[in-house]
Amino acid sequence: MDAAFAPEDEKFRQEVRKFLREATPDALKYKVENGIEMQREDVVGWHKILHKQGWVAPNWPKEFGGPGWSLKQKYIFDEELG
Repeated sequence: MDAAFAPEDEKFRQEVRKFLREATPDALKYKVENGIEMQREDVVGWHKILHKQGWVAPNWPKEFGGPGWSLKQKYIFDEELG
């Protein structure tokens, strides 16, 4: 597998970064940045946000409701989310 990132991969990375920057609630950002344990409602709320974007099941193929991402896209998503 070619591990180099193509321009379309970097474009996807920027899309993920923009989404995370704009869609992550401030209260959730605060908890993550300060090592505060998330409560059930935090996780459920975040999953609703991911679902609305179509990203709640990043490993699923499109035919089953996932985004149908490539291995590189999954890697980029995980890296940016982390």
